[in-house]
Amino acid sequence: MQIVQSLAKRTRSARIPYPALVSYAEKYLARAADEDPDLEDFADNPANFMTAYLVELEDAGKLELKYVDGTIAIVVYTEYYANVIRAQYSRVEAQPERPFPAEDGLSVQIPNDMVTPVDIKTDFVKWIGRADGGRSGEVLRLIYPDGIHSMVACSDLLGGVIPKLSVQKIRQYLRSERNAGYMRSKMSAVFRQREMAMKDMLSSILTTPDQALKTIFTPTDFTFHFWTQLSSILIKEYAQKKDKLPEEHAYCQAAYLLGYYNVHHRGILQKQRDRTTALRALDTSMRQAPYTYTITEIQQFRDQRGVPLTKKYTAEDVNSYITERLRPDEESGVPALIRIRTAANREYYIFRDFVLTVTLDKVFDARKTFRDHYIDSWSQSLKLHRRLDEMTDDDAFSRNVEERLKNEYPILHALLDYKTLSVARVNKELPGELLDEIEQIMDNKNARLYSLPQILNLERRRLYSDARLLLPVWQAVPILSSFVAFLKRLFMGVSEDERITRQERRIKKQKEKSAPVAEATTVRYSPDGTHPGPARGDQSGMSSISASGEGTSRRAQIARFKEAVRALQTRYVPAGSTPERTLEELADRWNPLLDPVAKSNLIEDINSLSRDFLRRMKVSFRLIPPTQQRVEQWADRLCQNDAFEPIRRKDDLMEYLKLYMLTVLGK
Repeated sequence: MQIVQSLAKRTRSARIPYPALVSYAEKYLARAADEDPDLEDFADNPANFMTAYLVELEDAGKLELKYVDGTIAIVVYTEYYANVIRAQYSRVEAQPERPFPAEDGLSVQIPNDMVTPVDIKTDFVKWIGRADGGRSGEVLRLIYPDGIHSMVACSDLLGGVIPKLSVQKIRQYLRSERNAGYMRSKMSAVFRQREMAMKDMLSSILTTPDQALKTIFTPTDFTFHFWTQLSSILIKEYAQKKDKLPEEHAYCQAAYLLGYYNVHHRGILQKQRDRTTALRALDTSMRQAPYTYTITEIQQFRDQRGVPLTKKYTAEDVNSYITERLRPDEESGVPALIRIRTAANREYYIFRDFVLTVTLDKVFDARKTFRDHYIDSWSQSLKLHRRLDEMTDDDAFSRNVEERLKNEYPILHALLDYKTLSVARVNKELPGELLDEIEQIMDNKNARLYSLPQILNLERRRLYSDARLLLPVWQAVPILSSFVAFLKRLFMGVSEDERITRQERRIKKQKEKSAPVAEATTVRYSPDGTHPGPARGDQSGMSSISASGEGTSRRAQIARFKEAVRALQTRYVPAGSTPERTLEELADRWNPLLDPVAKSNLIEDINSLSRDFLRRMKVSFRLIPPTQQRVEQWADRLCQNDAFEPIRRKDDLMEYLKLYMLTVLGK
């Protein structure tokens, strides 16, 4: 590289013919070999080594090679003119009264194709940003309006040297008492409320120019306004003057430069503020429902006006934000943000503070959804005389629950992890109700979670029993079911569904070879009418209604049913009141209509819907006393009817529905 630099200085040109470079290298290396024996191999035949070194220098961006017919013809030392310009700026730094370098003042003539023209008004701010990015070595011609002299510069000087020299030029201007007085009078008219601060800034330019320069790089509202006004006043004073003195050209050049530096750094500061505000909005958005977000969803966040936040920060900003919050905190040892991965390998991010809340909300929702699904689907299967494995086998049921959870509640499935929930509980005080719910999920004694059926309150036997309640009367009673099935086979033949079911059973028996007899589910009742759930081992398939060991008559069963309903009814009737009076009081609470006719019609509509619901459930025909839990589930399901949407006091309505349905069942 020294050879190229030396020859460029000698020829005063950045373009060096390749033969001239080889010839000069031979002479240069011959002299150098006398002092350094290691260079003898290069000195004997420099052309053999020159090409490889030049290609390496071109790859490093030090020079450019021009080829003719595949061979190197000209070597362009791109840094040559830049070095000449840098030397001129070094002289100006030593003597600030010198003018900014111009092309006609250089010791060499720069070819036009090696100079990039830059309009100070339209292009300069872009080049400041490029200089901040570390770009260097490009020769620029800064062009000014109003006959102000152009100047040359290197792109790497824009970041520090040129603004520093520009402040020095303004300092030279203010050293004249006449100029300083003129500027104070002009600026005082603008800064009436902050005249002292304005005078301090003018004094800072004279006494501590480096400190004054920092106010451009880190502007405040006041300093931005100050430099904008100072630059405008200077330009207006000299721009229209035809015969400007050399120093007046320099003042105008410096005023333009500092004005645009001021705008550029103000824009950077505003972008930083916008970025900070946008990241704060991102943080707020992630702390809102549904609390779990993918990286794609995070990058699509918008502000309150609907503007995408990505216009105020970059994807790298988002990644840095997430990475920082995924790191464990030094004090607590746990991260603020938690990353979860679903079974489908999809990643979600959720703040630790919301993990327990989201988990419990989704657990509550899944409990009802899963319960309804199993009751409805199992009832349909039983109507088709199909008994699924998950109906009778706990392991099969657990596997089915987990598979459904993966597909229907992937986020909940990912959150149900003992380590994740444990991290969410660190240094977090939970209210009693929430703590009770969490303890139904986490088995802290064994450092694991309870099984999914336990977490979701899914008792296989009870679900099976509830599914049977939805069957028609003739199908629910085993004797009637067998008799109807016999009649169907007698008159209609074996149905396709039954044929498939029988075939499935035969295949299953062949696989198991010695399969045990399928257990029939028998619904039993205690003398007080409670429903403890299905019992195993009743091979006859008879319910206690149709095959009571005591031979209880149907009339006695009806009496026992009504007695159980009345006993349950007392739980919803305050002491000293009656069901009828309680229903009237509850109706007055949830039905605030003033028109007596409209009020009566609404109550009758509610009652009618309740009776239709019970009729569809066919409870009154089964003589199966309901439990408190089942009555509450019926009321909850009925309350979700769209017809009840206008009623605001849902709690009072729920109590009314429970008591009314029990009243209907007790008649």
